[in-house]
Amino acid sequence: MPRPTLFRVLLMERRWDRWNTFCLRFEQAARDIAKEVNAPRLARITVPRRSFDRWAKGDWQGMPRPDTALVLERLFGVPCRDLFSPAPDTVRPQSPMPDRDRLSASLAITESWSTSRLFMSSGEAPGSWEMVGRQALDGTATAVAFRPVTRSGSIAQVDITGADAFDRFLRSASRGFLIGVDERESTAQLFVIDAANARRARAMAPGRSTLDLQAAHVLDDLTYGLLWSLVQFDDGLLADDSTLAQEQQVLDTYLALPRSAPSRLAMPDLTTAGAHWLGSSFCAQHIMRRLDGLSGPPVFWTREQTGEQAAAWLWFQHKLDYLRALSARYAVGTAPMSRAFCIPESAVARSDRYERVLLLLAVTLMELQGIRVDVLADPEYSEMDGFAMIPEQRAVVANWVRTDEIWAVDTVTQRPALRGYREATGEAQAHSVMRGPDPQARLRALAGYLDVDWSWLVVRCRELAACGIASIVRPRSRHLSVEALDEVFHFLGSLAPDR
Repeated sequence: MPRPTLFRVLLMERRWDRWNTFCLRFEQAARDIAKEVNAPRLARITVPRRSFDRWAKGDWQGMPRPDTALVLERLFGVPCRDLFSPAPDTVRPQSPMPDRDRLSASLAITESWSTSRLFMSSGEAPGSWEMVGRQALDGTATAVAFRPVTRSGSIAQVDITGADAFDRFLRSASRGFLIGVDERESTAQLFVIDAANARRARAMAPGRSTLDLQAAHVLDDLTYGLLWSLVQFDDGLLADDSTLAQEQQVLDTYLALPRSAPSRLAMPDLTTAGAHWLGSSFCAQHIMRRLDGLSGPPVFWTREQTGEQAAAWLWFQHKLDYLRALSARYAVGTAPMSRAFCIPESAVARSDRYERVLLLLAVTLMELQGIRVDVLADPEYSEMDGFAMIPEQRAVVANWVRTDEIWAVDTVTQRPALRGYREATGEAQAHSVMRGPDPQARLRALAGYLDVDWSWLVVRCRELAACGIASIVRPRSRHLSVEALDEVFHFLGSLAPDR
């Protein structure tokens, strides 16, 4: 007979197997935590009868919602993942509960970003930070440790002394994040750094008990969006590294074809991140080959509508190489390159601010490469193909975003189809939400449309330009780079925040 869960064992041991009895203890624990961390909403958490009955059977193995898990960990004194796993032969004594710093940080993160879930362990062991993809990414999890912060001016001094568990966390080959917690204000302020960077900094200054973090390390919508997109790309591409190397060998065969659209089923081993990287890389090569010999700049249309989809422009090294190659090829001439997006208001409304920030950064990268960007809000054009159009000649179609295939490419010469593409780009140019005579004016207009505070963004980019995103986190995959982001931060940081 399968062993019952630890929750079931502890429930029977404490004689809390009646729903009413359990609820009295659970709700008291919820009120205690709410008072400790000044989070009134926690006091209102309850456990429905149906959930309790399911848990009490002793065979349910899952994870409750983060807030509920937090209260259960307080009530039983063991990590929630252990509560809903088979009980050991001997139940260990209760471990100390996570301290106030970790509770405050966990609540701040889960309240701020719906794609984050934090699972904290007891004692000094690191917790788990789960980052959930929305539509284009698979999600992943990374280790996380919380340490108290003291402030010295704009510098956050993170306590890096600690027990063996903390030392093991810093030395681990797996990715982890160290989060400093400053509780001087009513809402905890958080500072973040990759554990590998923290390990490097501690090795360079042996004997120091604190790690100094600049203001750029604040965990907010800008830094969260970058971490959220990077770790999902990174983990996927590292998992796919060998497969991608093998698939690269067959790309030349596909590139020689006038059209192709391989199904995801043809490469079932790839993660979503790996499939996106391969599709994006192939589409870039397909377009560049078919633009050979063209003297004037083509007109581009791209399908990205969210920050999750657009983040590839910021992290994939081949995307930056592609933009630079286009700029170099068409730098001479009177007509600038242009690229159109269709981003309806409904897509903006569905996106959290960190995603809208990523989208704005991706558009900025194109503008600083000399590409004039137009953003059309009309949803009628949402399903338009991605293409590079050579007026009156042909359109090189290349899709890898929002498609069931790894990529779908073609070359279109039929006049009716070309007329449709021409009308779409004409609408984007005539009705773009990015109006203005220069990149700063256009980007500021886009920030307004996306509801991103322009002054805040410029100041934060200035801070990140001063230290570089690599001081916070570094990609591990050879296919990713911080180069594009550093260019974007320097560019935005040089603009006027209050114009």
